[in-house]
Amino acid sequence: MSVAKPLRNQALAEMLTGDFYDKRLDFKSRNMPKAFGWESMPEVAATKQLRADGVSPQVRRQFLTFTCALDYARDSDRLWQRAVALFQSRPEVFSPADVAATSRNQLRAVLAESGVSQRHGRDAGAWHDIACSLVTAAAPALCQVIDCGAGDAQELLRELRGKDDAGRPRFPLLRGPKIGPVWVRIMAHPGGAKIDRIETIPVAVDVQVRRPTENLGITKTKGMDTVKAKPIIQCAWRDAVGNGNSKGPRNIAGTCAALDPALWVFGKHGCSHCEKEGRRVRFGRACGHCQATFPNQPNA
Repeated sequence: MSVAKPLRNQALAEMLTGDFYDKRLDFKSRNMPKAFGWESMPEVAATKQLRADGVSPQVRRQFLTFTCALDYARDSDRLWQRAVALFQSRPEVFSPADVAATSRNQLRAVLAESGVSQRHGRDAGAWHDIACSLVTAAAPALCQVIDCGAGDAQELLRELRGKDDAGRPRFPLLRGPKIGPVWVRIMAHPGGAKIDRIETIPVAVDVQVRRPTENLGITKTKGMDTVKAKPIIQCAWRDAVGNGNSKGPRNIAGTCAALDPALWVFGKHGCSHCEKEGRRVRFGRACGHCQATFPNQPNA
């Protein structure tokens, strides 16, 4: 097998992470006055605020866990901002012991009034179930990573998928194939936990991650069913970062956990913009390797 493609993919991973973490992406070309980088990620900005408020690492990881569970199908910036406001006024809502001792109806009212929940019954139920699972120590690896800041990526993913004796998920909304790996990454950074085997965490494949993967020629999965395309995409990026020098924050540099947010931003603000324009509008260095065709621009 030729080494050309693996080396090319490795270089692209380094370009994507380098531009993202070093704030080199051209957001002005997207009519965005302010550059969006790692520090602008909603969970990172929220953690920075809690750290400034003197909140301990353990409590910050509790906050990150509950809020991460509700970060689905909604405006993430608004969610995390409202979660910070709720924590500042009602920190007990993020304490597993306090939440477990609260009725679901009371919790539902608080989350709804604060704007933290969106599907109030489902969100409050998941929040309460997560708290009870942490209080009863039903998942020792999760308790350890939240309380002590240490864990193993695969053990955490396994416990996230766990069920109680009645067959009910212990960690609803956190256990999914997309949000689970994201939560593990969040525990590592900005959560500050040291997580072994963090390199096994894959990119979380969604439309924003799949778009640049295919446009850059990392995989030939266009038109393929998502279920079939997902492992191919994840494997290609894992190989690309495995022996390279891709950038990222402390605890996750050189892994797909660090590549994932960079790739997502590139897809959302890079590739999606070009598709709307019907032409290539340079966003970062990786754009020079784009293989996509557009109706308003001759194929280069």
